Amino acid sequence: MFGEHMDWCGYYVIPAAIEMRIFVEASPLVGSTVQVRSFKPFHTHASFNLNDMAIDSTSDLRYVGGVLKAMLLESSIPTDRALSLRFVEAKDIREDPKIVEMNEYFDDLPVKKGLSSSAALCVTVATAASLVNRLSSPTPSSYLPSNLLARSLVDVIESNLTRFANLGYVGERKILGVNCGQMDQYASSYGGILFIDCKSEPASVNRINVETSIPLVIGDTQQPKDTQRILAWLGERFKKRERKFMDGVKGITEVVLQARKELQRHEPSLERIGELMNLNQLYLSKNLNVSGDCPISPSRLDKLISASLEEGALGAKISGSGGGGCMVALCDNEEKRRAVSKAIDRVGGRAYPTRIAKKGLRLELLET
Repeated sequence: MFGEHMDWCGYYVIPAAIEMRIFVEASPLVGSTVQVRSFKPFHTHASFNLNDMAIDSTSDLRYVGGVLKAMLLESSIPTDRALSLRFVEAKDIREDPKIVEMNEYFDDLPVKKGLSSSAALCVTVATAASLVNRLSSPTPSSYLPSNLLARSLVDVIESNLTRFANLGYVGERKILGVNCGQMDQYASSYGGILFIDCKSEPASVNRINVETSIPLVIGDTQQPKDTQRILAWLGERFKKRERKFMDGVKGITEVVLQARKELQRHEPSLERIGELMNLNQLYLSKNLNVSGDCPISPSRLDKLISASLEEGALGAKISGSGGGGCMVALCDNEEKRRAVSKAIDRVGGRAYPTRIAKKGLRLELLET
């Protein structure tokens, strides 16, 4: 919601999880080789030997290998008990009658769109591997009746949100060398709205409990972007303490603090939140130069943002690194959200009406 790029700069951010998800089926395997399967257009198969981790840097499934290696480094998974991971699409989950608690509508999380899909994947893998390891271990809890066992696994998730987020971060940043911050992993793990102080590792995370409905529209430019080149370019500017860039950092940091104050009110003003989103966007565009005219990766981001505001959105800004990918618009009612969605589609984008997800990681189904 607020503070793009401030996490890796070591300042404050306010991320919000949305009701788009990554789903994985996990089960134990005999031996030491982890088998991973996915669906097209991504790479559909990869395997990882826990005794000799080799990661193909060109594979979409390299993030799985990064997380597994991070878990091996902290000895949180053994090398002689492997697992099977299968990524599935939301439509397959919606059509599964065994999953009865999924009564809300949900979509797949779009990939390479600035919506933290890699972080969500890494956190999901860390959680799935930990739960499977627990199930395949000869511990008292593994012999519980299925309903009590499911409850115990949910307790494991809820008591390890920070750990799973950190494992996802280490796998992506430290193992794979992706120039990411810590915000995305915590948002994926915790869900809801968070205030994160990124001055240290691990970061300091605090929930912001907001009861007010916050109708959002994600606008996808449907254009590719080069996130790593954008981050490298911004990183150089930050390293040199370029004045224009640092003025933007100062302005965005102040916006984040004002947004936290507003969101913590008993009844936050959506109009004020929208104003702050627009101010955040101004700094991202004019100081960081990561909006539509980003020199690394020009895009139609500004067209989507302008179309949203013209249709009455209270605020609109980029989401993620910028230079393509997605933007997010805040509306004050469902009618306005529909109008903004149509406006985004009209100027060449793709709209995803969504809401803030109160939960991040969750266990949907346990079969024993």
